[in-house]
Amino acid sequence: MNENNAPVNENDKGRVKRFTFALSLARKAGKALCGTEIVCNGIRSGSVVLVVLSASASANSKKRISNCASYYNKKVLYTTFTPEELGGAVGKASLACIGVTDNNLAFNIERSLY
Repeated sequence: MNENNAPVNENDKGRVKRFTFALSLARKAGKALCGTEIVCNGIRSGSVVLVVLSASASANSKKRISNCASYYNKKVLYTTFTPEELGGAVGKASLACIGVTDNNLAFNIERSLY
């Protein structure tokens, strides 16, 4: 999660753990949408509150999610997680983005990074 390939300190490790735990909790609660197309549909329907987007996702996925989220005034959280790490947090193989549909879980996910 640290750019510049610098060693990750203990505080950053705690943040990563809290972030992945919050994402997995959202998935287990059924409050997470996984995949670009499903997240776009969720944004359009108004059910998605927060979008977690991998910074190393493909340019097409980034553009689709960013455009859709900005049009519908939804918050996008860019992470330095790879799609494999982001998918691993919710028990999937590889995901470019995750949409969170619950306000409290979205707040918890966003708070865990700061």
